[in-house]
Amino acid sequence: MFTTTEIVLLSALMLFFITQLFFYWFVLAKPYYRFRRGKKSARHSSASGFKGNEPPVSVIICIRNKFYDLKDFLPAIMEQDYLKFEVIVVNDGQSDINEETMTIMKEKYDNLYVTNIPEHTLNVSRKKLGLTLGIKAAQYDYLLFIEADSIPVSKDWIKLMTKHFLRNKSIVLGFSARDGKKGFSSKFITYDYFFSNLQEISLALFHRPYAANGRNLAYAKQYFTEHKGFSKYRILQQGEDDLFVNEIADKHNTAVELSHDSLVHTELSSAGWMQLKRNKAITKRFYKRGPVALWRLEWWSRAGFFLSLTACMLHGDPFFSLSDFIFPVVAVFCFSTRLFSQIFVINKIAKCLRTEKFYVTLLFFDIIQLFVNIYFYTYYIGHKKENYTTNYEKR
Repeated sequence: MFTTTEIVLLSALMLFFITQLFFYWFVLAKPYYRFRRGKKSARHSSASGFKGNEPPVSVIICIRNKFYDLKDFLPAIMEQDYLKFEVIVVNDGQSDINEETMTIMKEKYDNLYVTNIPEHTLNVSRKKLGLTLGIKAAQYDYLLFIEADSIPVSKDWIKLMTKHFLRNKSIVLGFSARDGKKGFSSKFITYDYFFSNLQEISLALFHRPYAANGRNLAYAKQYFTEHKGFSKYRILQQGEDDLFVNEIADKHNTAVELSHDSLVHTELSSAGWMQLKRNKAITKRFYKRGPVALWRLEWWSRAGFFLSLTACMLHGDPFFSLSDFIFPVVAVFCFSTRLFSQIFVINKIAKCLRTEKFYVTLLFFDIIQLFVNIYFYTYYIGHKKENYTTNYEKR
């Protein structure tokens, strides 16, 4: 029947296949199950029942003005349907266009405040410094964060993110998705960004929060005070969102807001995506061990699946024996079942969030992502010293 080598090969394929199905149907599908159960925080955008009892919120935005035009996104923040909130814009350099825009908007919105990062500040993460200035300037106890390349999809964004504070939660993780653009590389960035957010949200729904996206994140100001701001990771240029949440979040104090109207769309550029990937490669080693080990298992099982799948396809030859015929048949079955699982889970979640879906391209993106992650990991190894604030130079 089968040789020892053939048994090992088939066993490896089935092991990796089952592991991959576990990740898609049990872990990554968690947001879909939440939607399907019909919970208000997932399926419905309404936050009725909290009107008049909404906690005051400070929305904080750090912006490098030479890259972003305030008039493109700030009105979507300022015109939120919320009873009492302020918006604090922290400028890292002021362009003439935005200085004029800000003057006009401050006359229009009396809850808009602006502060600036000192021009010649060195040996510090300017992003952490900007957030620190914004948080210290905030007059309210709850903080909501978004970035200048992102826009909420509805006027209920603040309402949906902050309603969890009334349910004895003090950290709220929201979902961010990239706006789809034409081109294969752009589509891949959209998928990779979606998958990264899905990983964080899925484990948070299992009450194992470990990271967050600073483009859609809220937490109580008391955490910043109790943990002395970002002092624990002050030597790193990164970590103002994911490492801080990794430090303060647990199963009791963290909620997930998963609905279309709480979604934040980002226009993340290719350069911004590359920087985000570098940042993740740097900060990942500081995460809680459990989530890191889990996603490493996903990565290794995915790589092992494709390697064993290829070996089975090359081994089989139906013209010689029945045992040889079995190899390509099993390989095709495993490949098809896994691909169907991917398409179903990813696109069901995308449909619920009303974001871009992936079909044929999903197979290619899945493989490319393996090599992309290897690249950024090796990049981190070769540029490790550049990520510390002692080597920081203002750009």
